[in-house]
Amino acid sequence: MWLCFDLVDGGYISSEQAMQVLNQQMSRRTAIGQLAVECGMMTMGQVFDVLQQQPQSSLPFGELAVEMGYINRDQLGDLILRQLDSVPALAELVVGMGLMTQEALDQAVQSRREDRMGSPEERQFEFMDL
Repeated sequence: MWLCFDLVDGGYISSEQAMQVLNQQMSRRTAIGQLAVECGMMTMGQVFDVLQQQPQSSLPFGELAVEMGYINRDQLGDLILRQLDSVPALAELVVGMGLMTQEALDQAVQSRREDRMGSPEERQFEFMDL
């Protein structure tokens, strides 16, 4: 997400384009219930039980599955990590959607880093002043 903020702040993409990238990333996220079934942690029946209870609960699917005793917290943590691994990187999406070339993106990221940290000469000078 920070990449999108940096690209918008630097004028490389518009805020609308950033929202498109973030929405694209979220839409490609594998559902926790699907991952739980694929990993053998839950059955489809248990997933449907959780989904049926969700409208009456303010809890997200994973938390409700833990509360209902279908998975434990460690398993939920593992599922969340698997879910994060299933999501394409923002940089990949920015390039894949044709908003920037890989070279332009690399240059923008480097430029934003230097803006935040200062040039190597400035950092060396600050270190010497300490």
